Amino acid sequence: MKILIVPDSFKGTLTSKQVCECIANGISQVSDAEITAVPFSDGGEGFAECLADICKAKPLYTTCSDIYSKQIKGVMYTYEKTAIIECAVASGIQKKKDVMNATSYGTGELIKHAVSKGFTNIILGLGGSGCCDGGAGALSALGVEFKNNSGEIIPSPKGKDLSNIYGVNFKNSVKHIDFTYACDVKNAYFGKNGAAYVFAPQKGANKDDVIKLDEGLKMINAFLPNDVSHVKGAGAAGGLCGGLYGVYGGKICSGFDILSQACSLEEKIKASDIIITGEGKTDKQTLMGKLPYEISCLAAKYGKKCYVISGSIDNVKIGDKMLSLVDNDTSLEQAMENSSKILTLKAKLLLQ
Repeated sequence: MKILIVPDSFKGTLTSKQVCECIANGISQVSDAEITAVPFSDGGEGFAECLADICKAKPLYTTCSDIYSKQIKGVMYTYEKTAIIECAVASGIQKKKDVMNATSYGTGELIKHAVSKGFTNIILGLGGSGCCDGGAGALSALGVEFKNNSGEIIPSPKGKDLSNIYGVNFKNSVKHIDFTYACDVKNAYFGKNGAAYVFAPQKGANKDDVIKLDEGLKMINAFLPNDVSHVKGAGAAGGLCGGLYGVYGGKICSGFDILSQACSLEEKIKASDIIITGEGKTDKQTLMGKLPYEISCLAAKYGKKCYVISGSIDNVKIGDKMLSLVDNDTSLEQAMENSSKILTLKAKLLLQ
């Protein structure tokens, strides 16, 4: 029997690679099945590490800014002329949620450093952002100048600065970057389905903030060389996708599709008998295209059994069998505190 393990991370507890290790460990204790494990992501947090593992990319470190302009050590992964960058490295959400004072500048610094080293093909993972600046911060780091109503340059633009942008100068910006944007959402740049209205409240925005941010995103779009108002996915990572796309263009792709092609996922599924997937929480959002749903669809396409093991499962059914770490005997707190141990134990039950 051949088993393929393809999980997402259990956000806040285990990386995708750790999830693979726990499930494989549990199964190997009760079965002599041939196990293949592929750490995966749908484009959200952990995407860069998963793709780097598949492509045998090497880490490249540099100093960059976090969303509140604190200097941190950032990492990207490189191979050939390509750099894999995850926006959550520099621009990830933090416990402190102050989206009006958050900037994507650090992600721009990572991109600029990659290009300076000759890596002009940028694959950008767009999950886990803590800002909603429409990409103005990142573009600023790449040399785009945003000016206020007095004609002064706004250094490291933040969410609160968007509505005060009255001029943009692209003359000194870094040129010739080939972007591939790994998105796990299809939200618009602005509007009721846009970055501000859908995601900013999760990042600390109140109702007035949301309105101001949305108006600011409309303002930025008016200055971009390419109109992104109708571009699906432009609202990803607080509009970071749309801002960069509006200047540099590129390809907006599903992170899942990028990883699938890189590792020949469908071939691996066809060669397996059972596919095991999972995530931190499986709920109705999973059915909107998250990793376990995509995996279950591919398993069904090739007539393979699909088992889902997740941190918690909330009123949704996909695949042939589902197991949750949280149950009548295990609370959410217990599952998070002992996730490795409980996941390994639960994995033993998958083949029963």
